[in-house]
Amino acid sequence: MTFGIIIVIGFMIAIGVTGVTIMHYLTKAMVSRDAEIIDPKPETRF
Repeated sequence: MTFGIIIVIGFMIAIGVTGVTIMHYLTKAMVSRDAEIIDPKPETRF
């Protein structure tokens, strides 16, 4: 019983570390500051 709980907690930690790593690299790749420079905000609303 205890062994199963340890395995589940280990998988949760592994999934969490993987998710944080993916989010870290995605936020570095997708810089939102460049969005208005490349595609300026339109003056008129449609």
